[in-house]
Amino acid sequence: FLVVYLFPLYWLVNTSLKPRAELFGATPTLIAQRPTLEPYVNVLFERGFIELLRNSLLVCSLTVLLTLAISLAITYPITRLPVSRRLRVGVLNWALSLRFLPPIAVVVPYFVVVRTVGLYNSPLALVLVYTLSNLPFGIWMLKGFLSEVPLELEEAAYVDGATRSQAFRRILLPLVAPGLLASAVIIFAFCWSEFLFALILTATRDAQTFPVGVQGLVTQFEIIWNQMAAAGVIAIAVPLVLMFLARRYVLAGLTFGVIREK
Repeated sequence: FLVVYLFPLYWLVNTSLKPRAELFGATPTLIAQRPTLEPYVNVLFERGFIELLRNSLLVCSLTVLLTLAISLAITYPITRLPVSRRLRVGVLNWALSLRFLPPIAVVVPYFVVVRTVGLYNSPLALVLVYTLSNLPFGIWMLKGFLSEVPLELEEAAYVDGATRSQAFRRILLPLVAPGLLASAVIIFAFCWSEFLFALILTATRDAQTFPVGVQGLVTQFEIIWNQMAAAGVIAIAVPLVLMFLARRYVLAGLTFGVIREK
């Protein structure tokens, strides 16, 4: 298990610490003989990947906020209000229909629309497309979390004089906070690793994301292996650190409602 799953990660980190001369040595080495952080410095500052990193963080953060806001606005009425089953099923099926087509099938129509409205090469275009792509996941995940909270809790707040908005903010949101954080971390990871839309809908470093910059290290003359490995380590580290910091909330969110009373 360790060899199959961890050795590629080790080799990635090991390659990122090797100088260029050691990369092309006659005998590959399992441990960097002269480890250096120069590939990381070259990638982030000399090649300007620090700007791409900032773009990715901005796009992913805005996508998470917008996706969760829209998902809450859609799932709250179908889970907390007396709506018909037909409407509830219709909304959920509509959300699923957004994921029926693969990204390669919709990237050209998205490109035409983005060019027409003047958002080409803009981070806002990526935010909107990523939000639409992750909306089904947000709707279905939050629907499960909201459905597990008993309606009696909000009804008790109404009896005590609370309005619907007060019950939502003071009763419902704190109870589903682990689910919101779990959804946020997973949506962030999905957006962070997306490549196709970012490649087609952007053209310059003002809007490009980190994964698009990594593929630029494959040139017509060579592949800059140590810098590509350094960029790969950075790309992996960001969602891993986020997952580690929010691991308690993610575990609570993913297991929310699993244990039920008989």
